[in-house]
Amino acid sequence: MTSTTPIRPLNVGNVVSAAISLYRTNFKTYTGLSTKAILWYLVPVYGWARSLMILGQIGRLGFKELLREPEQPAEALRQVEPKLWSFLGVAMLVGLISFGVSIATSIVSTIALIPIMALSFLGSFGAALGAILQILVQLGMFGVQLWFQARFWLYDLFIAVETDQESVQSIGRSWQMTSGNAFRVQAVLVISYLIMLPLLILSAIPFLLVIPFAGGLFTENPDPTAALVFLLAFFLFFVLLLIVSIVAIPFWQALKSVLYYDLRSRREGLDLTLGDRGTV
Repeated sequence: MTSTTPIRPLNVGNVVSAAISLYRTNFKTYTGLSTKAILWYLVPVYGWARSLMILGQIGRLGFKELLREPEQPAEALRQVEPKLWSFLGVAMLVGLISFGVSIATSIVSTIALIPIMALSFLGSFGAALGAILQILVQLGMFGVQLWFQARFWLYDLFIAVETDQESVQSIGRSWQMTSGNAFRVQAVLVISYLIMLPLLILSAIPFLLVIPFAGGLFTENPDPTAALVFLLAFFLFFVLLLIVSIVAIPFWQALKSVLYYDLRSRREGLDLTLGDRGTV
């Protein structure tokens, strides 16, 4: 007979591990969809909406997989396609909010840095203290921006999964659901950024190869060899960036699926008792 095991609330490490497992199990399906999303993103407006919708489709597939109620990609597409423009509209609104937060934090940090920079006139100790305080201010600004990112990060899962969810209300749902858990979501984001960092560095390698030729680009008579190397490096960077995006995007959506799954179980008592696939 089939046994069941209640799923307990997940800690940060569990969330990342579960996302990696979900991603690896569905690698072919998720990367295939992310390839479509990236190609659609090259088409203005309609393509952007369709690209964001496909990302929501990946998130929905992940959540359904966690519930042991797996959907086929075609069924998930049928559920999210009517909300195509909602994904774009809410993404633009979240982008505007994030931009406003970025401007506000920049202004506050600039004001805070003015007296700190004056410490450099108080000798070596003042300069050292000022440098430390500047680093702390920058870290604080990054922390505030990351906190807001954590509060709004799951909006597309609410659109993709909750059939009765209005598009703009998904922002409020994300804010409500992450209340009291923002720092945990922040920790997941930081760990995930660190996991993705090697891939981002890999995509930047072509420009490191250009450095020995950079001098030949900024002269009255630019070196044709240097220009050709730069163009080849830019092309290689573009190709690598596409590959990195195809690989990285499903991981981010898997993370969202696990976090959405966990937060709903914590706050709303979502039934997360899953059936084991084996028999006892």
